[in-house]
Amino acid sequence: MDFFEKQEKARLQTKWLVFYFALAVIGIIAVLHIGFSLLLGQPLDDWEMLGLTAAGVLVSVVIGSLVKIAELSKGGKAVAEMLGGVPVNPSTTDPGERRLLNVVEEMSLASGVPVPQVYVLEEEAINAFAAGYGTADAAVGVTRGCIERLTRDELQGVIGHEFSHILNGDMRLNIRLMGLLNGILFLALLGGVLMRLALTTRPRSSNDKNGGSIVAALIVGGLVLYIVGWIGVFFGKLIKAAVSRQREFLADASAVQYTRNPGGLAGALSKIASHSSRLAHPKTQEASHMFFGNGMAEAWLGLFATHPPIQQRIAEIAPNFDPQESSPTPPLTEAMEPSFSGDAHLAAATSMLAGLPEFSRPAMREIHSACALVFALLLSEDESVRKSQLAALEIDAALRKEIGDMFARRSQLSSAQRISLVDLAIPVLRGLSPQQYRVFSGQVRQLIEADGQIHLFEYTLQKLLLRHLDAAFTKATPGRIQNRSLVPLLPDTGILLSAIANADDGDSAALDAAFRAGVARLGKSAAAFPLDRQSSVNLKDFDRALEDLATASLSVKKTILTACSAAVVHDGIVNDTQFELLRAVADTVDCPIPPFVPTT
Repeated sequence: MDFFEKQEKARLQTKWLVFYFALAVIGIIAVLHIGFSLLLGQPLDDWEMLGLTAAGVLVSVVIGSLVKIAELSKGGKAVAEMLGGVPVNPSTTDPGERRLLNVVEEMSLASGVPVPQVYVLEEEAINAFAAGYGTADAAVGVTRGCIERLTRDELQGVIGHEFSHILNGDMRLNIRLMGLLNGILFLALLGGVLMRLALTTRPRSSNDKNGGSIVAALIVGGLVLYIVGWIGVFFGKLIKAAVSRQREFLADASAVQYTRNPGGLAGALSKIASHSSRLAHPKTQEASHMFFGNGMAEAWLGLFATHPPIQQRIAEIAPNFDPQESSPTPPLTEAMEPSFSGDAHLAAATSMLAGLPEFSRPAMREIHSACALVFALLLSEDESVRKSQLAALEIDAALRKEIGDMFARRSQLSSAQRISLVDLAIPVLRGLSPQQYRVFSGQVRQLIEADGQIHLFEYTLQKLLLRHLDAAFTKATPGRIQNRSLVPLLPDTGILLSAIANADDGDSAALDAAFRAGVARLGKSAAAFPLDRQSSVNLKDFDRALEDLATASLSVKKTILTACSAAVVHDGIVNDTQFELLRAVADTVDCPIPPFVPTT
């Protein structure tokens, strides 16, 4: 699956969404203008009244949209909480919730996405959703019915479906859709407010003609706004349905691609057909396009259906599926058993989770242990430096002891396992309070800077950990695209390729070969600037080059990441240093890569 191609298609679809939304707003203005003209006896070519009507509609729509966008500014967490979701405690002992977390962790490692926040909706229906603006603030929610009624393979298929929404750029599109449609709905809400105001307004006397006129105007104006607002909602639902249906087919296909088990996803869909995916929460309508299955009542003639028919979805992925082969209820014995089905990445993720040393597992469940693990990974091998690092930390004796114990055994962890554990600890660390996070992030930087230099693993850990945690504690502001051409970024690209090539194992000729393999993937644009391998690159220059890369368009990011990947794999061998550098580049462009490629 081409990550950048899917993201670009999602962005183009967002542009069409805005276009259709603009047409709906224009239609509302036209209908309102005609209505007011007939009501007030004014000619249709009264441009002043048209201007006032347009201004009023635009102000209302903008206010409605901005209110919802502000409400959802915290990303996936805000959507999950809006729908009544309750975060799953990483240390839960509930067998169904433990199995859910285990499946999410497997899928995260397999796709290279930091583990998202996991929520449970206390609903008997079988359904799920993924929400957020990107991989850093993603949240996955499943219903209690999903946990209790699906087998592990079926649950894995559902989670794979939701992860495809994360990787395909659907989440950002879905949240924008919620914000825009709320602007149109705001007119209907405003109409309702005016009518309620009219019903509570009483003329001061039976002769109070002005008061009666005001009440009548409020009723008529409110009714017109209410009707016109729902005209907008009508077209908004059509837009939402059209956007969602095709993306559900893509997500189903991607889930099968991840798990290599079409029967699992087909079984989940079959259970929806025999049970229900309809949710009772009053906010379901707003997020109906986000769910795995149709969260609403069956749409009239399928006109507003946000999802394709269940049988059609099953036929697309498993035409020979027999519902009788699906287990009616998940056996409790499978709650913690890993699944070894799936493609190579998923199988490797499952194997990695199973192979983690016992001492490291508490870091995936408890905040105290997650902090201890991060600190232990950042301690220096130099005893004198390590003592000064620990002395500078203002921590209690229990945490200090746990850090020491983990440091003593960290040699049991491979480089890939260390990166994976950081990914797995992120959801636990999201449980820190804002004040605790400020202290924790400061301590991380303090440990890294203790010896006056930043090592590669320290740099990668900091970029990965703090970038994704910052999204949970601060309001993310999307960066502006400043470079739509590769040419201005060629000097920075040369720095990135040099650093990756220099990390190769071999003599100078081998390093040059790795560098040239990367340059060859840049295409004709590389001719605009002479690119030669730099014999040494410091992390400060590397970091500056990454900051410049973050301002590039998707197509430019894709070209540079492809070039960096070519430099890494040109000889068929990937060492720890190369992978850490590549992970830093990929994380900067928000492109997930699995953290368990073969290392030497």
